[in-house]
Amino acid sequence: MNLKSDELKTFLKMFLMMVWAVCVWYVFDQIHHRGVFFFAIMALGAAAFFAVVWLFRNKWVNLPERGAGKASYWTWAILATAGLAVLVLSFQLPVQVFNNVVGRLLAALLFAGVGAVVVFLKGSTRSIYFDFAILLLGYGLVYRVVGFLPEIQNGAFALGWSEGSRFYNASTFAARQLYGASLPLPVLHPTRYLLQALPFFVGINSIFAHRVWQVILWLGMTLLGSWLVARRVSGGLHFPLWLLTAFCWLFFFQGAVYYHLMVVAIFVLAGYNAEKPFRTLLFVILAALWAGISRINWIPVPGLLAMTLYLFDKPMDLKHWFKYLSWPAIWTLFSLGVGLLSKQVYTRISGEDPALFDSAFSSALLWYRLFPNATFFMGILLAIGLVCLPLTVLVVKKMKGGLYQQVAWPRCFLLGGILAAFFLGGVLVSLKIGGGGDLHNLDAFLVFFLVIALNVLAGKLALDKGEVVDTGVRDWRPIWLMLTLIIPVFFTMIKVGAGRIAWVKTDDSDLQKLNQAINLTANELGKVLFISERQLLTFDSLDYREVVSPYEKVFLMEMAMGGNQPYLEQFYADLASGEFKAIVTDTINTNLQERNRSFSEENNVWVQLVLEPMLEKYEPALQLRNGGAYLLIPKGNETLLEQIKTLAD
Repeated sequence: MNLKSDELKTFLKMFLMMVWAVCVWYVFDQIHHRGVFFFAIMALGAAAFFAVVWLFRNKWVNLPERGAGKASYWTWAILATAGLAVLVLSFQLPVQVFNNVVGRLLAALLFAGVGAVVVFLKGSTRSIYFDFAILLLGYGLVYRVVGFLPEIQNGAFALGWSEGSRFYNASTFAARQLYGASLPLPVLHPTRYLLQALPFFVGINSIFAHRVWQVILWLGMTLLGSWLVARRVSGGLHFPLWLLTAFCWLFFFQGAVYYHLMVVAIFVLAGYNAEKPFRTLLFVILAALWAGISRINWIPVPGLLAMTLYLFDKPMDLKHWFKYLSWPAIWTLFSLGVGLLSKQVYTRISGEDPALFDSAFSSALLWYRLFPNATFFMGILLAIGLVCLPLTVLVVKKMKGGLYQQVAWPRCFLLGGILAAFFLGGVLVSLKIGGGGDLHNLDAFLVFFLVIALNVLAGKLALDKGEVVDTGVRDWRPIWLMLTLIIPVFFTMIKVGAGRIAWVKTDDSDLQKLNQAINLTANELGKVLFISERQLLTFDSLDYREVVSPYEKVFLMEMAMGGNQPYLEQFYADLASGEFKAIVTDTINTNLQERNRSFSEENNVWVQLVLEPMLEKYEPALQLRNGGAYLLIPKGNETLLEQIKTLAD
């Protein structure tokens, strides 16, 4: 990077402008919650504003010179300690500024900016922007990792709404080993549960170990995919591989791109070779086999990702366009064919009714979730626009520099078409009921967008006319470079709020009560249906072990949202016939919600199609986890009801 004499002044302008903007944002966001920190941040914003004005109006400001020596390891050690202290406080200190995502972003920005200035003055030989990137990305990376810590606990009850469902679905791949009988395989996200099932295959049946394994999958798969993307572009961007990998890692978590879907990209990125089309085809087929049983909108990803890399690597002769596109077309067709075949084969061997697959096609579209709403405060369009804005500006700037004139238009058209297709598809899926709470349904788009943007900026677009002109990062405007780094950190803080770092209290007493209550039903006819907390059976936490396969919570919700009447009618019939002597379910709240509540439509579907029909035949007998779970028994069995209620005393 070029080191300019006024680099510190330019950096301070950009940094203080961002501090001012975040302070203003915080003040508007917290205008009705004024306290000491509110006024302190208002003062900080005012100071940053006047400092920026002063720097712009005084062209010949004398700022400290870069240190003559080299920033020592002690400098970095002190900064790392300070950053860790800020991070811990942002999670644990119950004050206004850290209970707000904007306040946590401000803390990270101040740490990275002030730290970069300190390193500069101590004699760093690198650009101050480089050190800013190291500090900010490092902070964001550690923040994201620390956010996983509460998910590694030993409690038997589920830590989140769908956690128990995930463990149960994973266990179906080892059902004979765990339950002594085969069970139908998962309909939703089979490859995710196949990865989660790996510890079961080697005899590990500890919920703590499985929670650790899930975190390893999140961190490891995202890291491998990020490294493969960064490896391809690190030379052209003049950033070290490890720093680019950290950026890609945080970028993917903005979705997030789920770890079982990242496997598809990993296959293609690892196996693609423009000079070896048959080798590429083999890896596309492997990726398509996996994609076919992962998610239907990922089936075209392997072929189109290989095509994307090919469009960058190979110049195009318009006179021989058919020959040029022959291999990309073959990869894409094989991706579609193999993926669809893989999906059909899995459907047949799963043991489930084929009519239960692809329920999302019949679910409702909630168009209002495009815009800011109670479920997602930014809305889909604003959020994805913010994620893509800095890199899009940098790409457009580079293309306007003459690059687009040196590339045959069909290549640009195809790249744009691929992005548009995955963008529209991702938005459409996000608008389905059950979605729209974040950007994870735009996962395929995020992968393609990052691959295309970084390859353009790294000068990896082979030219059809003239020679490659590598502008690298030298022409990057500081403001856009800094925003490119800040936005992934901001989304990390949205994903991992201050309340996440808290451990649940021991649940041994509730577990004992549930076990005793189920034992009291031993002489009753029927089975115990675990709609929720099914992982208690998976990890042998109760005396009772018999599994009722249908009507698991997440899938029952999926059928309700998709309006699968045959499935729901069978559920109602089983309730009416007394098929179940007891039911374990989640919170019982029959209130219908307006759109000013998060996921209101999903709540109302659950209440109307599941909870109310169930409460017509069953009544709560035991409350667990302060109302987080209930045991229900058929109405009219007063003796059993009184016996179970004595357990709560």
